[in-house]
This record gives sequence, structure tokens and C-alpha cells, in this order.
Amino acid sequence: MNKLFYSFIKSRPFSASIKSKFHFSERGWKNRNFLFLFLFVLCLNSAIGQSLNLKFDHITSENGLVQNTIHGIVKDKYGYIWFGTWGGLCRYDGYKFRIYKYDPKNIKSISDNRIHNLAKDANEDIWVETFDDRTFCRYNYLTDDFERVLIEAVSPEIQELVYRRHNSVSISHPNNKYTLTLKSQSNSLVETHFKTKQDKIYTYNVANRWTLSDSYVTSLYKDDHNILWVGTFSNGVNKANLNSQLFDYYFHDPKNPKSIIDNNIRAICEDNAGNLWIGTRDKGITIIDKANNYRHLAFKEGDSNSINSNQVRRIFCDSRGYIWIGTRKGLDRYNPADGKIRHFEELGLKNTMVFGFTEDKAGDVWIASWNGVYRYNAQKDNFNHYNLGDEARTQHVRVIMEDKEGQLWAGTEGGGIFILKPTQGNDEVKIVRQIKYENDAKNTIIDNRINSIYEDKSGLIWVGTGNGLHTYNPKTKAVELFTGASGLAEATVAGIIEDDAGYIWISHKKGISRLNSKTLAVHNYTLQDGLQSNEFSDGAIVKSRFSNKLYLGGNNGYNSFIPDSIAPEPTLPKVVFTELQILNQAVAINQEVNGRVVLDRPLYLTNELTLNHQDRSIAIEFAALHYANPDGNKYAYMLEGFDKEWIYTDASRRLATYSNLAPGKYVFKVKASNSDGIWNEVPTTLNIGVMPPFWASIWAYILYGLFILLALYLFYYFSARFTKLKSKLAYESLIREKEHDLNQNKLQFFTNISHEIKTPLSLILAPVERLLSVGKNNELLYGQLQTMKANGDRLMRLVNQLLDFRRLETGNSELVLRQHDLIAFLHSIIESFRTYAAQKNISLEFSPQTQTIFMRFDEDKLEKVISNLLSNAFKFTPSGGTIALEVSQDLPNDNAVIKVMDNGKGIPDEEKELIFKPFQQGITNKAGGTGLGLTYSKALVELHGGNISVDCSKQSDGQNLTVFTVTLPTKPTATITSETANSPATQAAEIAEHHPMQHAALEETQPEREQLLVNGKTPSLLIVEDNDELRRYLCDYFESMYTVIEAGNGKEGLEMASKVLPDIIISDVMMPEMNGLEFCKRLKTDLKTSHIPFIMLTAKAPIENQIEGIETGADDYIVKPFNLAYLQTKVKNLLLSKERLREKYKTEITLEPSIVTPVSPDEKLLQKLLQYVEDRIADSELNIEDICSEIGLSRTHLYRKVKALTGFSMAELIKELRLKRAMQLLKDHKFNVNEVAYMVGFNDADYFRKCFKTKFNMPPSEYYKSVEIREKPVYEP
Repeated sequence: MNKLFYSFIKSRPFSASIKSKFHFSERGWKNRNFLFLFLFVLCLNSAIGQSLNLKFDHITSENGLVQNTIHGIVKDKYGYIWFGTWGGLCRYDGYKFRIYKYDPKNIKSISDNRIHNLAKDANEDIWVETFDDRTFCRYNYLTDDFERVLIEAVSPEIQELVYRRHNSVSISHPNNKYTLTLKSQSNSLVETHFKTKQDKIYTYNVANRWTLSDSYVTSLYKDDHNILWVGTFSNGVNKANLNSQLFDYYFHDPKNPKSIIDNNIRAICEDNAGNLWIGTRDKGITIIDKANNYRHLAFKEGDSNSINSNQVRRIFCDSRGYIWIGTRKGLDRYNPADGKIRHFEELGLKNTMVFGFTEDKAGDVWIASWNGVYRYNAQKDNFNHYNLGDEARTQHVRVIMEDKEGQLWAGTEGGGIFILKPTQGNDEVKIVRQIKYENDAKNTIIDNRINSIYEDKSGLIWVGTGNGLHTYNPKTKAVELFTGASGLAEATVAGIIEDDAGYIWISHKKGISRLNSKTLAVHNYTLQDGLQSNEFSDGAIVKSRFSNKLYLGGNNGYNSFIPDSIAPEPTLPKVVFTELQILNQAVAINQEVNGRVVLDRPLYLTNELTLNHQDRSIAIEFAALHYANPDGNKYAYMLEGFDKEWIYTDASRRLATYSNLAPGKYVFKVKASNSDGIWNEVPTTLNIGVMPPFWASIWAYILYGLFILLALYLFYYFSARFTKLKSKLAYESLIREKEHDLNQNKLQFFTNISHEIKTPLSLILAPVERLLSVGKNNELLYGQLQTMKANGDRLMRLVNQLLDFRRLETGNSELVLRQHDLIAFLHSIIESFRTYAAQKNISLEFSPQTQTIFMRFDEDKLEKVISNLLSNAFKFTPSGGTIALEVSQDLPNDNAVIKVMDNGKGIPDEEKELIFKPFQQGITNKAGGTGLGLTYSKALVELHGGNISVDCSKQSDGQNLTVFTVTLPTKPTATITSETANSPATQAAEIAEHHPMQHAALEETQPEREQLLVNGKTPSLLIVEDNDELRRYLCDYFESMYTVIEAGNGKEGLEMASKVLPDIIISDVMMPEMNGLEFCKRLKTDLKTSHIPFIMLTAKAPIENQIEGIETGADDYIVKPFNLAYLQTKVKNLLLSKERLREKYKTEITLEPSIVTPVSPDEKLLQKLLQYVEDRIADSELNIEDICSEIGLSRTHLYRKVKALTGFSMAELIKELRLKRAMQLLKDHKFNVNEVAYMVGFNDADYFRKCFKTKFNMPPSEYYKSVEIREKPVYEP
């Protein structure tokens, strides 16, 4: 944009020709409001002269310049700006520098870092003159390097253009070329026109305005407006108007950041946008954009005719020409006619901050202050003060304005807006309305802090707050809000004004904005557009009365401009590609990336870019070579073939990144706009081709075709072989599967047989045990019975081993761990084999390597392992041989090592892998067996977390040494912990399973088969067993002691139990139709039968099965084969326990009928029954049917239940409760005998006396007399 924002900032005058009589106070910008004193001069249309000033931007080493001494500036044909410094050569794209330095190892670098001059020839080539005076350097655009050329080989024209000789300076102009030679003797400039050869001489003359500021000229530049810019050695820049033959001067001012950066000028150049670039000797670069004049006025200490403070809040010019100045310390009025300043101190105006002025139609001046509203009457020359409310925030008035209707609008610090109406004929005012923010209210302002109020030509009220811009329509009372979302650069509004064209101008903390009141379009301007600063002061905005010129004050001076003169910048930005990145790494020219060169020239000169599949993640940086306001440039880019629409961005994000581009052709396009939003619709393009990987190329597809043909052939060739191999493997797999199925079938068969064998074994062993108990006198018979018993026990061990192995196979076996001394445990096992070893004439040795090894293990399972190994050793060791058990501790590995050694037949190597497999026996095994012993032992050791191995070697004496080694961890983990092992259920099961000596003990003390009575009669025993022989055997055994009832399965047993209600039940577990577990569960959950004791008699010996049986409600669990005496004792004990419980109930009921603590379901039932009878004990009509209905049992079942629990019939139980209650009442001495009889449900007193005497052995009257009267009765109903 051709910016015409004239900027006035704190500085000394540039020259005598543009000096102003107003200047800033040296207090600095803390007294910033001096600028308002200048604004009132503008309002008076002062005749003080103004001279066009310039906007300066500085580029130094802080911005990336390699060094601040500039000896040459030139613009190349692509739009880049080049700077020759004393530290190297720099190329600038508006955002960053590309640095070129001397490299002694690179002949293509510049010849020296110290640059004397730069020039561009007719071919647009850049020539560099360095400190090395033997060569020139010419820049090669394509290779981005330099060619060193000896001076002798350079044409005179180039030398004349570049080489400064005899104080001559060369400049380039679009239309003409000039050489200006400084004549040092005459202090003059000689201008030579290349075409006409006409000369004009300009000399240095102090007394003449058409003169230079310094005799030492370092650089010259002539622009399109016939202005000659002259750089001097120590006196800044001279601007020579060749038409008017007048000079203006621009000097460096250290106190003014917007003056040129230094007075020692070395180079001058102009870019496409008309910006002037000035290079200095050692302070960097200044960029000049044309800006405004300045004038100022300031506070002077001790001067009564100066303003009272430099902190000026507002300036106002009234209709009589007075300038009203509101400062932080009060109110002043300036008279332009005589230059006098009047200070007002009436009504608290002294030291009161003044924020605003307005003049009404009557000529009165209204003042907005921190103490309310003041009104100055010009005719009376006095003030009136008005309060707007009781709150302090409503008294802090920041702005005041009169609308077309004569109403005054007062904006406060926190109370919103007050609309005031002055009354006619007096000084009073009326508050018409207050507009303020309210929660959820419509048509209200968003913030109560008012910064500015303005009425436009249409009568619309514009309100600026701390949180947005509002419009208020007085006719419709509608409020509309503008914020950042509406296009405003900042929501905190400082000032509002309208220009002649109807545009609304808004100043704020981020520059100024122009709003089209019709289209509501917003255009923002910032510091880069020539503003003195981005921050403007509240209310510091005014329009000249005599022109369309606007004035806006801010933190660093003020701007003045004519809105009509602000035309869009016509220069279209040209986009260049500045950098290519692959995998986040910048790519240089001729640099290899993934084995190939990507760029053979600068990216901005590259038309087509070829990438391979490894380079598919790329980033391209771009820049618009438009230097008027580089940060205000906008960009849009897209990658055709990838992006569907343009992607818009700004100067801070000039990098387009793409990842995982598919193979193919793309076109990368970038277009740009200048800071005024004018777009160059012709984008800069870059063709990009992404090559496929070799495996996706045409040749690859040809190879794929050949490969497919070969694969088809090979498929045909190998498919036949594969079919044969598959058939072979299937056959072998079938063999293995059949072998596995055979083993499983064998195992399942043996398991089923084992369960079936247990019952016949019970029928064998039980009679043998009975015969043993009575046949001790017959020695021959006793010996035969002992042999039968031993073989029966061995058969039982084999059965249990098969069942245990089956549980191991199915993963249902768990360890029961306890802490033991392994040495003592193994010693006990060895001792059990001593007699057997002596019988076979075999030496049995035990060799512990340590005294004790305490560890946790399962005694039963480890005993089976060691016994099995010792049994095998005895089996294969001949008479006279040796068997040794050795135990040691492997401390480093926390292991215990057990070795079983013998010098028997030995084991061939080919059989070592077979002996641990199920149903496998070596050819040397002539003793027979199941083939599961070692397999079972191996499984038990592995269950402990250990391992077992075998080794066989030949000894020096020719004997074989076979060693079985068992390694056990001394700190094992198992599925059953020691706590589980110590549980009562587990211990009870172990007593039955692992301590058969208890059964043997019973053999010696066979109990007498005495007759047991329950309720005075023989107890009934229900035996439920699906095996007819075992059931018959049990019935025969128990029929002499009990009334035996039998059933063939659980279903029949449940029906029989519900019908007969036996005193005790013995039941098998594995039965058809209903098993023993389900039978027991239903029995115990039925109220009629829950009291019956239940014994499970089963072949399922594992501890988990025993626990399951107890949990279902069984009172005991006995494993087959069983000892009859042990079973008889269990039955007797359970019946005795039941009888003791019955006596307990009977006694408790007799002693205290209302106190029974229910625990079991039977006790709860009994408590419910007793409570029901007690509640109705006075009811003589109480009958059994009512009780059955309440309890939920039939008359028969209730009778049996009560009889089983208490020994009473229902009638006896009711009579027992009535008589007990009568005894309690008689103790109280409150009622006589007849009254008590009726109270406990007896209709006949004589019958009551009879029953009482029968129960207590005395008539009730005698009992009444025998007890003492108590102060407090024992029982109160």
C-alpha cells in the first residue's frame, strides 16, 4: 500500500528548513500526551509549515545481517536484495539472510569477506568487488556460487560499473545509466549522462539551500520522481529535488528510533515497492517508507504559561477557537490569539483527571472527569457539577458526547452509559436512561467500561468498550457487537471517528481498523504500515474541521493521514521457493540425499523436482520478494494431485510440509498477496515427480510377470511332491493321534475299571477285616487272611495310583504343602524297606550329605515317588546287590537333590527315553507292571516344580550303575498353600486316606454291636447304593442294630427319605439318575428332611472331592474301601449327637420357652413354632392345622419333625408350653389358680389342676403357696 500515514515522533529537527517551534519534553514518553497539544494546532488549521517525513525500518546483525558495515546494495533480477558487508555477502528475501563467505578450500566462494562494492551489469549479473584488488567475483545464479575473474580479463565497461576509481560512484537507473564523479578539489558532483554526455555540476555551499550537507559523497541513487538521493560520509542522506532544486536533509537521532540508523552512508537502493534501502558504515540498514510531519508542544517547569502536565488526556477545540486541554492534573484552556493558557480550579477541577470534552448547541462546554460531569457556561463564565450516582464507578466519567437530538452521552469507567437531557432555562439535567451490561439481557453492551462514544452521520451511536465495539440504534434500541471474530484486530477500543466517505476508523492496542458501515468489512493497519506504534491512546483521535485529514495519538507519537490518499499498494508480490527440506533436513545444491542429487541449481530456479520413494516426506519454504511490509504478506499454496483446495497462511508460516506422497506427478503452487490483500493470481509453480520404488516400477512389474510364470511352474512341480509329503505327514499324524487316543483310552479304561474295582474291593476287604478280628485263634486261617489282606491293599494302591495319574493328566491334582525335614522323611521311607531288603539279601544304604533340609513338600506324593523308585530298584537288583539313597543340597540353585542308585541290570540307552512314557516298558523288564510307575513319578516331581532323570554307566568291576536323580526346589510354589493343607476338611480327609492305621486300630478294638435307642425305639437307617451286593452287605451288617431301609439311587433315596424320615442316611456318590451330591443337597435344603444326618460312602478319594461333599451338607465322608467298624462308629456317633441335640431342645423348651437361640435351619424352624404357640397360648381353640399352615409343613411331616427334634408330639409340646407358662404366672402371685388356668388356654380348671400335678408332682394351689412373692416378676407377658 502507498502508505500516507505521516508519523511524528520524539526527535530533534532534521534540518533548519523543517524545524518546528514545538518540541517534546525531555521527560520522555511518560509525558506522552504532549501530542494532543499539537492536535489543537491542527484544529486551528495553523499555518505552521509541514515537510514530508519518512518511515524508517532498521536491519542489523540482530536481524541476521552478518555484519553492520554496508558497502554495497543491489537488487538482482529475481527480486532478492544483496548487501556487501565487511564480514561477507548477504542475500535477503524479506525474512532471512543467505550468507556467502570466503572459503580457502572452495575456489567457487567469494575471494574475501570484506566487500568494497556491488553492481549489476546489463545482463543482470551480480559483480562483487572485494578487498582482494586482483579479482572480481561474478555470481552464478544456476550453481549458486561465484566465478573469480582477474581484473585484466574484465571489460572496461564492467570495471567502470563496479570498480570505484578516482572517487567515482556508479548507479543504475531503469531508463538511463549515470556515472557521477566527485571532484575533490572543487567539492562538486559531476553528472554524466551516458547518452547525451550533458554535465551538471552541484557544489557544496554552506550558504546555499541547493547544496550538499557534506563534501564527502559515498553513494547516489535517483528515483522515478526525479529525486536524487545522496549518501554522505558523516552527515546522513540528502534528498535533492531536481525539479525544484531544493534539498532536504535526514540525519540520525539517537533519541529517535524512527530516524535513519547512522549518518555514515555507504549504499542506497530502491526495491519494487518503492522502499528505499540505506546501508551504513557499521550500524546496519535502514528501510525508508514515506511518512508524515510532526509538531509538538510540552510542559515547562516554572512556566505559568505552559500546560500543567505533559500527561495530556484530551484536547478540544471549541467554536470560539479556544483549545481545551485535559491532563492528569486538571483543566487548561489555550487561547491561540495571544498564546495564553488559563488554569481552572473551580468546583474541584484542580488535580482532577479530565478525560473528554464536547460542546452543545448552546455553546456550553461539557467536561468528563474522574469526579463526574462539569458544564461550562460561556456566557456566565462559570461551571456546574453533576453527579451520576452514588457509586464511585458511575462518577468516573471517561467520555462525553452530544448527539443530534441534543442529548448528552456520558461513558463511565464501570457504570456503563448515561444519557443526559439538559433542561431549558436553567442549569439542571435529567438522566434519561442508563445502558449497562446485565446478565442474560438482550440489546445491551458487553462491558461497562466505556472508552469512546461517537455518532455517525446516520445518527447511529458507536460505543467502544474494553471488550468490543458496539453500535446502538436510538430508534430501534438495537445493539450490535463487533469483536475479533468480526475482523477487528483488537477488542479493546481506544477511539472512534468517521471520515468524509462514511468509513468508521477505530484505534486500539493493535493498530487501527477501518470499518465499512454498509458492508461491515474491516481492514486493519499496524506498525508495518507506517504507524508510529501499534498502541493508541484512549480518545486520542480527531478529524480536521477543514479537511478529511485524521489525527490519531499513541504511545510513540501520532499519525495523521487523509483516508482518500490511502490507496492499495499496486505492486504484486513475486513468490520464490527458498528452501527444500527432506526428512526435516535442508537440501543444498548438489547434495546427495538417499544416494542421489536432488537439486543441481537453486530451488527458485528449479522447474521440476524428482524424488524417489524414500524422499516422500518433504517441506518447501517460500517467500514473496515484496519488502514494503513482509510480515503483512499473505500466502496460499496447494499441491495439485494431493490438496483439494488452497491452503492459506501468513508470513510466520511459510513452510508447506507433505508426508507419504504416493508415486506420481504433482504441481506445487504458491501465490501471495501484499499487506493490502492484493493477490498475485499468477502462482509460482514447481513440478514434482515422486518415482515409485523399484518394486513398483514397470521393470518390476515385468519381473513380477516372469516370477508368476516361474511360480506357476514351480507350484505345479512342487504341488505333486507336496501332496505326497502331505499324505505322508497325515499318515504319521494319524498314527500319533491313534497312539495318543490309545493311551487315553487305556487310561480312561483303567480309570473306569479302578472306580468299579473299588466297590468289589470293599466287599472283599470288609469281610476279610471281620474275619481277621475273630480268627486270631486259628493260625493257618489267620495267615491266609493276612495274605488276602496284603494283596487287597496292594491292589488298592494300584487302583489309587491309576486314579491319581488320571487326575495329573487332566490337571486336577494339587499339592498339599507342609514344612518338613526332608532327611528325616527319607529316612523313614528307607526304614520301611529294611525288612524287604533283608528278605531279598540286598544291601540298602542311606547317605545324607547334610543333617537336615527343611523345605515344603507334599508328603504323600513325594513318598509315592521315592517308594516307586526304590521298588523299581529292588525289582531289577539281584540278590547280593546294593541299593543306595543319597540326598544333598544344591545351595546356589536352592535345590534338594535325591539320588536312587542300584547295581542291577541297568537300562540300555535306547530305552532311557521310553521309561518315562505311559504304558511303555523296556525289553529288560520281565517283572511286568502297568507301565505307569515312572510316568506317574515324573508327573509328581514336575508338579513340585522339579525334574527327574536317569543315567546308566558301566563300572570298573563290570557292574552297571543306574542312577535316578530327583531335583526339587527348596522354595516351591503350588496351587494349594500350606493354609489349605491345614484346613479341617483337608485334615479329616487325610486321616481317612493317608492313615489307614486308624482302621487297623479298630480291628483290635471291634465295638460291640449294642442296641441303640432313639426316642425309645430302634433308629432307622437309610442305605442308598447302586451296587446291589455292597448294599445288601451293608444291610446285613446293620440290620441287627437298626431298622434298615434301602434304595438303589439318589432319586429313590430322596423319595424314601421324604416318606419315612429316617434317623440317619448312608449314601454312595456315583449313582445313576441322581448322584449322591445332588441327593444330599436337596435333602439338606428341604425343611422336612434337613435334620437327618448324612454320611457319604464313595470311591472318589481326592481331597477336592471330599471338600465338595462336606460343602454340600454331608456330615461325614468315608472313602472306599472302608472299615466296617469305623463306619459303624461314625453312624453311632452321629445318632448320639442327634439325640443329645434333641435332649438339649427338650430341656431348653422345658426350662425357658421364650429363649431359644436359632442357629441351624432346624433350630430356626423350632423357634418359629414356639413363638407362634406362645403368642396364642391363651387360645383354647389352638389346633394343629393352624400351626401347619403357619409353618408350611403337612401335619404328618410337622409331627415327625417335632418328634425328631424334641421327642414331643405336637399336643405334648403345646401342653408343655401351657403348663410352663402357668408355673411362671403362679410365681407372680398376681392371679389365682382359676385365672391362670384360663390365661394359659385351659377351659376346665379341674383338668388344669390334674395336668399340673402330673407335670410338677403337686397341685397348683400348693405350688402357689410354696413360692415367695417377688417384688418384680420373672416373666411379664
